[in-house]
Amino acid sequence: MFRAMDGGNCWIQEKAAASLNPSQVETTLVQLSEQWPEKAPPLVRVIEQFPLGETALLHLLAVSSICATRLTRNPGSIAKQDFATLRLWKGAEMTRVALRELANVAPLEETTGELSLIAEICIRGVFEHWNAEFRKRYGSPNAEFAILALGKLGGGELNHSSDVDLLFLYSDEGQLTSHLSYHEFFNWLGKKILETFSTPHPQGSLFRVDLRLRPEGSAGPLARSLESMENYYAGFGETWERLALIKARGIAGSRELAYEFLRQHQPFIYPTSATPDLLEEIANIKRRIERDVVGPDKLQRDVKLGIGGIREIEFIVQALQLIHGAQHPFLQEPSMLKALRALRQLHLLPREEVLALDNAYRFLRRVEHRLQIEAEQQVHTVPEDPEALRRLAHSLRFLSAEAFTAALQERMGTVRPIFQRIISATPAEPAKINLEIFNDSKRAEKALADLARGPARFHVAPRTRQIFRKLRPLLLDWLAKAADPDAVLNQFVR
Repeated sequence: MFRAMDGGNCWIQEKAAASLNPSQVETTLVQLSEQWPEKAPPLVRVIEQFPLGETALLHLLAVSSICATRLTRNPGSIAKQDFATLRLWKGAEMTRVALRELANVAPLEETTGELSLIAEICIRGVFEHWNAEFRKRYGSPNAEFAILALGKLGGGELNHSSDVDLLFLYSDEGQLTSHLSYHEFFNWLGKKILETFSTPHPQGSLFRVDLRLRPEGSAGPLARSLESMENYYAGFGETWERLALIKARGIAGSRELAYEFLRQHQPFIYPTSATPDLLEEIANIKRRIERDVVGPDKLQRDVKLGIGGIREIEFIVQALQLIHGAQHPFLQEPSMLKALRALRQLHLLPREEVLALDNAYRFLRRVEHRLQIEAEQQVHTVPEDPEALRRLAHSLRFLSAEAFTAALQERMGTVRPIFQRIISATPAEPAKINLEIFNDSKRAEKALADLARGPARFHVAPRTRQIFRKLRPLLLDWLAKAADPDAVLNQFVR
């Protein structure tokens, strides 16, 4: 405990004044001093002799309010990260990784690899607990279960506030009892795993689990059999699903089942002959992200989804993986940086462009991490507020906000031309549909959209939708010659 006669208050004020965020650091140090365990070494000594340096610890307290809160809730964790529960362990490990990054003692691959490993351990622990519990409660199906990671976790590239994209898979259909099928058992298991991760807890959260990349998205079952997965991707798999599965890898449950899934779907992920529409589809995905997710006011400031951002680098690499992966197995790699190096070694990207993309990716990920360490929120946009921008710049060791902004623009500016060269970033806008021939243009527009999508209860293969888009102008020409285009279209839809 600090006392005024010990000079504790002066020490706190001195440390806070030298930090990036004096008020937050002072508040945190005062709370730590009030709650410091009696049997622990003196707080002053622990902070000043912190293994990664006093500066790194105070830096963390200044830039991350959530880490500061964790430490005040568990003050002994500074001196000894020894937690009994998975949630406390995860919080401590996230704090440790953040400290190492802010102290500049860990390269990007180490930081993202450790964050990914923390998530894997949490997922594996939750799965193993509920799997044992369900088998004890209901019996053991004669089938295997596997959890595959997609996205950043699949690539071992997790950031400080990533959702973890997962796929739940079981090997065979069957009947456990007369009232309980394997499908029901494994979907209940998946639901329980999801509930564990999504339920708030006083000791902190685990990770946000996202299952929307599974077949049929939110409308589909949480878990599918291997055969069901194969049928879905063979008949209805789209380009964005190929991109997602590039990063798929087994992280919990049966590794053999995960391997078999990837083996079966290798021809889907890496087709022997990519269709001419593949690059156009990727370009359209990016265009929709910019229009519908980011918005025009943030395109220059969103380091993930904006112009020249992280997603464009990922799309460049993944597009080349899709096109060349079947011929070059070396490219069948979930890690973005490893795949980028493979593209250079195979002479599929010039050395200068590989170096530029590598440099930009590392820089943008550092910026992304600083934005997210603050409160473990999914923030990707550089702030406009001058004070917040100044703090961000200084935390990245820039002397001024202007110097940081110039560096950011330079990195993002090198990415966009490469993206445009490989994937047309500005595809021609779809031709406007002339609806003047209809009396009820809104109803006609909806009917044409329904035709393009197909009935809600049925899957429509991507190839079928492409054919319809090409035939739509002919359909409209034909309708224009009809005496009552509205009635003919409605009858056609039926």
